[in-house]
Amino acid sequence: MHRIIIDTDPGQDIDDLLALHFALLRPELEILAITTVTWPSAGRARLVKRLLRHLGQGHIPVGAGMELPLRPMSADDLAQLHDVSRSMNHACFAEPHEAQDEVTEDAVTVMARVISASPDPVTLCCIAPLTNVACLLQRHPELKARIAGINLMGGEIALDRAEHNIAFDAVAADIVLQSGLPIRMGTWDVTRRFVFTADDMARYASGASPLHRDLARAMTAWHPAQSWKPAPVMYDLFPLVAAIAPACYTLTEKTVHVVTHGPLLGRTLTTSGVPMLVSTGIDVDAIRALFFATVFPAAGM
Repeated sequence: MHRIIIDTDPGQDIDDLLALHFALLRPELEILAITTVTWPSAGRARLVKRLLRHLGQGHIPVGAGMELPLRPMSADDLAQLHDVSRSMNHACFAEPHEAQDEVTEDAVTVMARVISASPDPVTLCCIAPLTNVACLLQRHPELKARIAGINLMGGEIALDRAEHNIAFDAVAADIVLQSGLPIRMGTWDVTRRFVFTADDMARYASGASPLHRDLARAMTAWHPAQSWKPAPVMYDLFPLVAAIAPACYTLTEKTVHVVTHGPLLGRTLTTSGVPMLVSTGIDVDAIRALFFATVFPAAGM
């Protein structure tokens, strides 16, 4: 059994909710908490709460975290962040709003509490910018020994690209990567290789359960906002699959550092840094089979 906390930013890209659905159905994972990051973190947390209610797992604590990155933000940055057509394009998943989906507890507080209470070290599975995790490490350095490691979707080493989860808060990413904790990094070019087909999306729409149909509605709302993608791109499965089936990826030790200023801001470079395991390959067929066998089991949900 892997004890994990998932830190996520659903609302902008649909793969967060789809990956959470997968994780919540995996018997190997004991999800101690789910936390959200980036404005509107409370709105993002409502999506998580609605998903948990669909699955009868409302006992899992949910915390709403940091609204802004640790890096400075320009007026243009803030305007883009506060454009709900981008940042919360599938808010319909949590509509109509219900009081039981409201979240008032702070993400770092939730993380610290469940890590302290866990009988075994906890793995942080990060599928979002790393602001919450950096704040946890800075506010509670005594808990670092209680963290087994960090599995994160983020970064890129094969292509000249600043990946969003790292670049959005390169300051936080630098804190996390230099923490000394074991890190497994799922890079953009590798994790993007599992893409839904049109038939996969249609399968949700015709699903027998209300959850599948609500996820289909969320996909329909999401796609116009990210129409350059043919369908959901399942980047965010990496931290979860890496916990339970690491052989689905080729992981290679690299030294990595984050560029925190200048024209290469947000890049993850291997010219120096700290050692970690980085994705360099993926068995797409194996991950695809694992995912759909989980979210569309032969019997039941």
